[in-house]
Amino acid sequence: FIQTYRVLFSWVVACLMLSTFQASAQSGSDNVTINITFRPVQTISVSPGQNTIDILYASVSDYQSGVAVTRDDHLTVFSTGGFLVSVEASSENFTRVGGTETIPASDVIISAIKSTGNKTDSEFFDVTLSATSTPLITSNNGGRDLKYGITYDNSTKGASNQYINRYESGDGAETVYRSRITYTITTR
Repeated sequence: FIQTYRVLFSWVVACLMLSTFQASAQSGSDNVTINITFRPVQTISVSPGQNTIDILYASVSDYQSGVAVTRDDHLTVFSTGGFLVSVEASSENFTRVGGTETIPASDVIISAIKSTGNKTDSEFFDVTLSATSTPLITSNNGGRDLKYGITYDNSTKGASNQYINRYESGDGAETVYRSRITYTITTR
């Protein structure tokens, strides 16, 4: 009888344990939210070797007609959406290196064009250079490696011998007037 009782007791305990395991084995689920987040990223750079622009008056024709300098693929833009490129001078004047004489920054007009391969729709503005940041290029769409050519035009203000007396040195050295120009890109 004790033997039967032990077998029966063992069987009852086993059944209870099995029912406990079955009762505690549950299924469930939970959720994860995935966010794909886009932040604005813009870069602008001047092509290597084109960080200095020389508007050179070196002939009679230059003094009579003024000078314009164009640099192809001068600016490269990366933007993750619409953008605005603006330009400004460090001051309202070009100042003679080694002197105090000035030429108004507004004597230079800056304009932009799309370079070959740039398929982004852009709008361009001719900018009379000043110390105020002024829109030069706008686009509703972004892109990468967007190249723009830039023209630095001094032909209107430099024409008709307007700068005939800007040469200051008697020893044959060049007379240079200088200003720093900054291009800035922002989201649109």
